[in-house]
Amino acid sequence: MRWLAGAGWTGLLLGLGWVLLVGGLAQAAGGHGFAVSPAFQPVEIAAGQSQVEFELKLTNHASQDQNFRLSAADFGALDEEGGVAFLGQPTGELEHRYGLASWMRLSANAVFVPAGKTVAITVTIDNRASLAPGGHYGAVLATAVTDSGAPVTGSAEVGVRQVLSSLVLVTKDGGAAPSLRLVSQTTDGGWWHLPGQIDQRFEDDGNVHVVPRGVVEVRDPLGRVVQRAALNAESAVILPESYRNYHTSLLKLALAWLPGRYAVVSTYRYDGTEQTQMLTTSFWYAGQVVIWLTILLALVAAGLLGWWLWRLNRPTRLR
Repeated sequence: MRWLAGAGWTGLLLGLGWVLLVGGLAQAAGGHGFAVSPAFQPVEIAAGQSQVEFELKLTNHASQDQNFRLSAADFGALDEEGGVAFLGQPTGELEHRYGLASWMRLSANAVFVPAGKTVAITVTIDNRASLAPGGHYGAVLATAVTDSGAPVTGSAEVGVRQVLSSLVLVTKDGGAAPSLRLVSQTTDGGWWHLPGQIDQRFEDDGNVHVVPRGVVEVRDPLGRVVQRAALNAESAVILPESYRNYHTSLLKLALAWLPGRYAVVSTYRYDGTEQTQMLTTSFWYAGQVVIWLTILLALVAAGLLGWWLWRLNRPTRLR
């Protein structure tokens, strides 16, 4: 996908995070249980394509055969920390502006996966005129069910449905408009300590998901870089028309001796463009010279006070 070239899809999945609001639990393969792959599927649709197909694979690592019920759902941003909300089956194509489920077709509504085996499922995305250019987001959900069709729960006490999901991120050409804006940034720095972390709030006011990139620098009053960090090393995405918070740890590069006003300079862009933007904020820092002098003076004062108290309380010798 052009907007996410070089984004690193493993990081993208971790950055997205997911919360199943349909009462399910997404389970990963760990040598046992069930797994779906790929766990995320990027798709780009050219304006003239009638449809796009790809395969998902369901694997049964358990010792018993298992039935699965398959369905499609839209998903969107749950919160500004990267949570994903599954929105359920739409009643019409226009219900979810950035939905995908209405244009997704599965090769089967149910599959049987023998123990230790893998079954492939074909997913077709129809590029109808109603599929608007830009980003669309859906998921294929595989719910483990019994022979009678009832959902399988992880335990009798908890009663959590076993659901696997594969996220599908689609970009349709012919009008995709990526956009990214750094709304605000704050640090935990102050008069007596340099910041250890910078918190940034980004807005994607376009119609397709983007991956922020950039560098954050802390500069002293003379413009020297004393701290730096790479923005969004996890390649986490922002969905269209939503906000997202990023938390970045800063690395120390040089001693910050000088007291004064320190600048936090963020230079950023999104994957797929080389055009950068910049946001600068600031904070006041006493400087390590002042801090060490203050500590030294405090130690000297404590020593003098102790000496004075000792002299005051020293017994007087009689001549």
